[in-house]
Amino acid sequence: MIVQQLNAIQERHGYLPREALVSLADRLAVPLYRIQEVVSFYPHYRRQPPPAVEVHVCRDMSCCLRGSAKLTGTLEQSLAKEISGGRAAVCPVSCLGRCDRAPAARLDHNAASHQIHNYFGRAPDDIVRAVQDLLAGETEPSIAADRDADLPDRSSDWKINVYAGQPREERYRALAQVAAALRRGAAAGDAERDRIIQAALKNAVLLGMGGAGGQAFKKWCEVREAVGERKYVVCNADESEPGTFKDRELLLRTPYLVVEGVLLAGLVLGAEQGYIYIRHEYEECIAAVREEIAWARQAGLCGDDILGCGAAMHVDVFVSPGGYICGEQTALIQAIEDKRAEPRNRPPELQTNGLWDLPTLVNNVETLAWAPAVILLGEAEAAAAPGARARQTCRAMEKAGPETDRSWYGRQGRPFGELAQAILGSDADWQRRHGSAARFPGRRMFALSGDVHSPGVYEVENGATVRELLALAGGIRGAKPLLAIALSGPSGGFTPAVLPRAAWPRKIQKLLPESIQQVELLDLQMHINYFRVWDLMLGAGIVVYAAGADLVAQALACQRFFQAESCGKCVPCRIGSTKLAELTEQLAAGRLSAEQIIQLQGETGPIPELALTMASTAICGLGTVAPNPLTSLLRHFPKLVAQASSLVAH
Repeated sequence: MIVQQLNAIQERHGYLPREALVSLADRLAVPLYRIQEVVSFYPHYRRQPPPAVEVHVCRDMSCCLRGSAKLTGTLEQSLAKEISGGRAAVCPVSCLGRCDRAPAARLDHNAASHQIHNYFGRAPDDIVRAVQDLLAGETEPSIAADRDADLPDRSSDWKINVYAGQPREERYRALAQVAAALRRGAAAGDAERDRIIQAALKNAVLLGMGGAGGQAFKKWCEVREAVGERKYVVCNADESEPGTFKDRELLLRTPYLVVEGVLLAGLVLGAEQGYIYIRHEYEECIAAVREEIAWARQAGLCGDDILGCGAAMHVDVFVSPGGYICGEQTALIQAIEDKRAEPRNRPPELQTNGLWDLPTLVNNVETLAWAPAVILLGEAEAAAAPGARARQTCRAMEKAGPETDRSWYGRQGRPFGELAQAILGSDADWQRRHGSAARFPGRRMFALSGDVHSPGVYEVENGATVRELLALAGGIRGAKPLLAIALSGPSGGFTPAVLPRAAWPRKIQKLLPESIQQVELLDLQMHINYFRVWDLMLGAGIVVYAAGADLVAQALACQRFFQAESCGKCVPCRIGSTKLAELTEQLAAGRLSAEQIIQLQGETGPIPELALTMASTAICGLGTVAPNPLTSLLRHFPKLVAQASSLVAH
């Protein structure tokens, strides 16, 4: 593979020497321009020899909140001599996935062999000392670097970890169950595949955890029904959204769940090859997953003839060449195919025309990691209701409700309109009793950072309130009032602590009586479909802002992120993300008057028109969400915007 070969060359040299690229082209029997088109796209690749030490400082959301801009300035000042001499460089970069220990910095030591030293939440003096040690010829800094593995391991408390406390040899029971059915013959194997898709994934109401929130059984069913000489399973562990790091913990703490989830999908869907696509900054995760795959191969759980069942399923780690856009599933597929990670037009969907134009299942890390628990804990229900089930097509299964509302994973949620009516109703006491309202099916994990006492990854029941989640993280720092929450990293913008009636969608205003004039964000239940009732996004990365946080600076950081990470394929997205960043820079610098701001955000103003154009023309979701940081700031925080505009008068 071109991408993985380039990763190896850069790992060895610290950059991509031309002679190495020429040699690679000869070795792979491809023209040099084919190599160059890949190299020129991905930000991870370097064509020139880098300085001896590069310091990469995250500039996004939680790190911005914890002073990454100040850290960058201090490092530049303290290392001015080394920088001017070309021996060192300080570079602000996009999210490094360590929002729980902000601000995050990575030291690239480009010596005889390329090495990485991570420093998370550290004082500038520690980082300066580490750089100076490396420049002085030390192989390891005198200031110990940070590791993800040093964090407290909470995985034994997660219900997703169905093997918690068990030895390695007793894991992979769900896989063994499927293999046993396959050994009994084709009919038994098909019955077990049907049970998993129909009676486990569907009845569990397992949702995709990558952002869209679709029901997982649908993708699995479509790939199983698709026709192709080969099929593939891809685990999307790119996780480059600022504020999001829950996949990092799953890969590091429970790699066996992810590997088993990929293997299960392969046996159920008839695939023979799987890829776990991991961002290159997650070195410890890459090592943990590779080690787990190697053990699984040795134990006969992975490879040819798994557990003697006659079926084969191979799994490999694919290390991302970098770029937020790779988190978009079609762009990720392009990267695995050694192409530029530019999103594809859809249809056709990946379930029928995915990797190398063959049927492909792409699921998030958490979705696949839930598969063993869903299958094993769903056994009891299947045993309680024995008997053959007639096989259903995807369309028929989607139209029908689950066969039970009592699956271990939770009760089936109601249809969208009925859901809103049932929960919101017309009860004047709704806000007071909201936390005890009916729950939703399933559980999920959130990465929580920002102004909370204990940033980290927390697993909660779907439908837990925002207040309950924050309580798990120790509440807001300094017991300050809540100002806002970014509920989906930068993609969802900023949601205020109190939502006045005027900000509610019209459907909500019709449902709730006039006596309720506002709701507290802390009382809302955290389920993706319920948040959609409120026209809010709910992702896996949640950043909390206490009173006094500079949301204008946060909006600027988010708009710069989207500007830097747009792949450039869609012209309105490429130009629009730059224009949004420029407007936010003017606002942050106090160069926009109140009148200008009003004109910009009016119904026919440039910002709404720009947002509509980007959403209407973008191939992927980046163009749709990129305006959200600025538009949510202007909509919900007029006082903060007015303070910024007041600088014009001075």
